[in-house]
Amino acid sequence: MRIKSFLLLLIIATSSHAKEESAIGYGTVDAALTALKEKPDTKLSVQGGWTIIEDKEDGNFVLWSFTPESHEAHPAAVKRTILEKDKHIYVRMSALCQAEKEPCDKLMEQFEQLNKQIMAGR
Repeated sequence: MRIKSFLLLLIIATSSHAKEESAIGYGTVDAALTALKEKPDTKLSVQGGWTIIEDKEDGNFVLWSFTPESHEAHPAAVKRTILEKDKHIYVRMSALCQAEKEPCDKLMEQFEQLNKQIMAGR
């Protein structure tokens, strides 16, 4: 599928004391990982130490990325929802990072670059 247009919506929650509901819909990274592993019709894989979970939410494709324990931003979860409207592809990205601010910011920059690569069709 060729992407004609791209919009990135970014919501980041960084906290070692996460609220009951965060930007990703779960209070902690561990709660999100546990719930998604138990959710029917999800596809789980491990790629380069990252836990990747493919899900559907309200008919949209959702790609979850969970940092490996060795990652400086661990524990962190990045949720990217792929949306299509008027034949254009949009990515809504939200994250919960429970590490220090600097590694969390760096993680989000890395994901923003990945999203730009998607936009460029690479």
